[in-house]
Amino acid sequence: MMKFNQCTRSFFHKTAVRTGGLMFPVICLSAFSQAVWAEPTKSSDETSLETVQVTTATKTPRRLDEVPVQTTVVTRDDIEKTHAQNLAEALKYVPGVQLKPIHGKTGEGVWIQGFDPDRVLILVDGNPVSPSTGSTVDVTQVAIGDVERIEIIKGATSALYGTSAMGGVVNVITREPTANFRVSADVSGGNWGEQSEKDNPLAKKHGNFEVSTKQDKWYGQVIADLTESDGFKAPDTAGESTQGWNGHKNTVSGKFQYAFDNDLKVTLMPRYFDEDAATLEDVAVPGFGNRTEEYRDKTQVTNIATVVEQRLKNDWNWKIRAMWEGFDNDSNKASHRKTFTDHSEAAAQLDMPLGDSHLVTVGAEFQYDYMDVKNLSTGTQEVADETKESTSVFAQDSWFVTPNLEVLPGARFHNDSRDGSHLAPMLNAMYSRQDWLPGRVNIRAGVGNGYRTPNLKELYYLFDHSQLGYVVQGNKDLKPESSISYQLGLEWVFPDDGSLGVSLFHNDIDDLIAEALNPNKVGPNGAAVYEYQNIEKAMTEGVEVVFRKPLGSYFRLDASYNYLNARDVDTKKVLVERPEHEAKLGLDTYLWKVVTVTVKMNYESDQYLDEANDTVSPGYTTWDAIVNYDINQDWRLYGGVNNVTDVQRKFDGTDFRPEAGRYVYLGVRFQYED
Repeated sequence: MMKFNQCTRSFFHKTAVRTGGLMFPVICLSAFSQAVWAEPTKSSDETSLETVQVTTATKTPRRLDEVPVQTTVVTRDDIEKTHAQNLAEALKYVPGVQLKPIHGKTGEGVWIQGFDPDRVLILVDGNPVSPSTGSTVDVTQVAIGDVERIEIIKGATSALYGTSAMGGVVNVITREPTANFRVSADVSGGNWGEQSEKDNPLAKKHGNFEVSTKQDKWYGQVIADLTESDGFKAPDTAGESTQGWNGHKNTVSGKFQYAFDNDLKVTLMPRYFDEDAATLEDVAVPGFGNRTEEYRDKTQVTNIATVVEQRLKNDWNWKIRAMWEGFDNDSNKASHRKTFTDHSEAAAQLDMPLGDSHLVTVGAEFQYDYMDVKNLSTGTQEVADETKESTSVFAQDSWFVTPNLEVLPGARFHNDSRDGSHLAPMLNAMYSRQDWLPGRVNIRAGVGNGYRTPNLKELYYLFDHSQLGYVVQGNKDLKPESSISYQLGLEWVFPDDGSLGVSLFHNDIDDLIAEALNPNKVGPNGAAVYEYQNIEKAMTEGVEVVFRKPLGSYFRLDASYNYLNARDVDTKKVLVERPEHEAKLGLDTYLWKVVTVTVKMNYESDQYLDEANDTVSPGYTTWDAIVNYDINQDWRLYGGVNNVTDVQRKFDGTDFRPEAGRYVYLGVRFQYED
């Protein structure tokens, strides 16, 4: 069969804002007195384009340098090198990906080139993660101790992944055991200096523990990921208020598979998450002054997923998967409310090689969502047992027209219990040559239809904070969002490792759903009423540049720049919370055969915070320093400083710079395999 060959990115974006001053402080790293340089570095099997396997872009296993939709991959090596403890930390340095705090709770959401977290689909092994606020997934709740890699697709991939993927897809792929017996432990701790809430050098502690085995026909793996924090208090904040959460976030997960003699495999993947996180808030009480209250979030997430798959003798493959996830949250803040959501999903997929130049994939999915929200403070039923169902069928054909040209047409037919039917088509193509320049040159072009139906929160939610002066309420008259996305990209894959890519994009969006003040409504006690509304037309366009290359034998550079222009077409105003400019830089230095020093830089320009574009949050630059020392193949010592220059926001509601200041930590990792 003809070899499938291509590396593409279909991505579409949204948003923008103003520029700010980019500052590059000089960081001096002092090494030991006897400097012995490492041997020349080479790309490991885990990081080279030719060896990384991905599945998200096409829903079929492909080599990274051959996928027809360009995919960004965070490997296991990347995760361990940067000491990431959850999905948010693992995505921190990915080009075009931004992490922002979730309004009203602890945690962070993923913004992909202008699309907010409500429009980014978060998956674990292809199964969706429940949103912590009814529409936004808190990626700090997703532990990554058992992760093999993370795949990121940017843009309107709705033809493959449905309504939640209008902005993009982040798929966390957990690893399978490879050793007869394996045990590992990774423990670390650190503090925020004078900002730490307790006089404790280990103000934050993290541990990840794994036990796994692989036998002839089966394997099993159990992972426990535990995080405990005392929290922190930013300087110059009045009263007893704290900004960093105190409490714990723990995850226990498993992965078990049995392989039958006829190539039939059955996989079971249970996962349980438990969070108890609190901050202190100074609340103004009329007639009494300020009173300190504890704002606490208690969350339990139970997930069970199973996959049954088989490779047939004619190289056809079929797969059936099913999952259920229950999200239970008790939030006692300005109001005390209990939220329960239930997400169930079942899907079937068939991959069919046809002739020498076609790989056809067809599939069907069914989804069920349930939400119930009670405000215990007011006795209000904010969402009353609301449900939503959808059924989808999809198809795509990976067609090699010539050895250098691959075309990937696809479509998804979606039927929603509330919003009816919609057909979302997509078309991507890539032309690849290996005789124009050393290595490979890939030219990509694509157009796709993004589509997203209103979720249960946007339709029915009543968020009553009238005691703080505002109410947020759902809108049953919302219409689905839809977009047409265009992309054009050029990539040069170097023959000796590394690449340079430039991508252009344009997005036309109809009926974008956003919160907006409704001047015609007044809430309890005269509170302002914010309501979910459709913005008739919005537009985004921009460019992304990514460069990766070893610099000689002892250095490796990763650099990216993103420009984004996103506006309301009618008002010409810039969409809020979208920085116009973003730059990221990473430099690995191999000082010794066993020591690696890494410096990372993230920059974001100014961003507007209001629809009138009157309020601006300042731009900022952060630097991180990371050190790894491999004692032997079983032991590693590591440490680092996050936010070296201690850049931190003013907690006045108009500053969206980082919440946490400088954080210093140390850790040790042990693994044993038999």
